[in-house]
Amino acid sequence: MNLNKLSESDLVNLAIDLKKKKNCVILAHNYQSLPIQKIADFVGDSLQLAKLAVQSKADMFLFCGIRIMGETVKILNPDKKVILAHKTADCQLANMKSSEELKELKQKYPNAEVVCYVNSSVTLKVKSTITCTSANAVKLIARLPIEKKIIFVPDRNIGKWVEFKTGRKLIMFDSYCHTHNQITLSETLQVRQKYSDYSLIVHPECDIEVCKEADEVLSTSQMIDFISKNDKVIIGTETGLFDQMKDRYPAKKIIPLSQKMICEDMKQTTLKIAVQSLIDEKNEVIMDEDVIKKTRRSLDRMFQILL
Repeated sequence: MNLNKLSESDLVNLAIDLKKKKNCVILAHNYQSLPIQKIADFVGDSLQLAKLAVQSKADMFLFCGIRIMGETVKILNPDKKVILAHKTADCQLANMKSSEELKELKQKYPNAEVVCYVNSSVTLKVKSTITCTSANAVKLIARLPIEKKIIFVPDRNIGKWVEFKTGRKLIMFDSYCHTHNQITLSETLQVRQKYSDYSLIVHPECDIEVCKEADEVLSTSQMIDFISKNDKVIIGTETGLFDQMKDRYPAKKIIPLSQKMICEDMKQTTLKIAVQSLIDEKNEVIMDEDVIKKTRRSLDRMFQILL
């Protein structure tokens, strides 16, 4: 089938038909483009989508996002088929540091807890002892024994925010998300001055000085909840969430902190590419059983700590 000849509405209808025939659920991250979000059964953050998949009776999942997030779906759903909508879309942050570099840190601090941000490569997750999310990193680390050394990987900005909020000292990589890290305090202050009666919410992957300036530092799911209750908001995260919120709340006064906050990897997935992947089922997430078990233990410890 030549998808190039199909209109956007034709592609949407084809996706709906295919997922019904294949008993497939489409999962889309909050940073995906609106056409992708429109065909998804669930739109959310990475762990939220993986947990929703656990509750589903689908035979297969098409994940629209980046590889590391599709792997999280597979970790929590090892017996299900997980297909990536785009075979090469990945995360620069997740791959900025290697497992060998983490191994060196663990050798230097052999008794440390290794807290790994969920949006990380499997090679880092498999060497971690606890997983965290952007929503719960502060709460989780605050609950760890005060005498325990903590290695936090890979995002230094989330780590610095955790240090600021908890007073704990973390051992960290010098790695970051370019999409969030590129926004400066100066740019932030200019926007705040222009929209002085708006609330500023930012993702903790932003620079620590930008986070300190914000009214709230929130994960994407927390941002959605905040926007549902507030009418004037500056959104400091990838523009896919801004597009989603403007579409959902056209009457609200919502602006992006910066139009530069675009993740090129997230935006590689187009509607045509997603439908083609649904047809072909080629980009399957295949993971070693032992790797799944080890990374699942790290996730389970997070759930236990936060009970």
